[in-house]
Amino acid sequence: MNNRSILKSKTFWGAIVQFGIAFTAWAMGDIDLWILIIDGVAMLGAIFYRDSIDQNLRNFFNQFDWWKDKATWTAIAAALGFVGAWLAGDMQLSVMLVSVFSAILGIFLRSAQSPESDF
Repeated sequence: MNNRSILKSKTFWGAIVQFGIAFTAWAMGDIDLWILIIDGVAMLGAIFYRDSIDQNLRNFFNQFDWWKDKATWTAIAAALGFVGAWLAGDMQLSVMLVSVFSAILGIFLRSAQSPESDF
């Protein structure tokens, strides 16, 4: 495990920004409190698994067969679905941003739970 400061971690600041977006959406009344709580728990998971996420992110982009991973395509499909729902007017912008960011972050949280050896 790397002994770097948590304040120098890009994952930490990404999680803070994501939770800030979710908090703003909650304050505006776009999402319910339980969604805000779930988002907060997911962002805490991202912070605690930041070293594993960093390692998996480097592996993800340094090797060329990432397109074979089912979780990647699931997250991409979900993100496109959220953008489509926003474009159709069925979802508000703040909810779409929270959903898309959470879907993409889900790739790295899943791989932090069980690191890929065949990436």
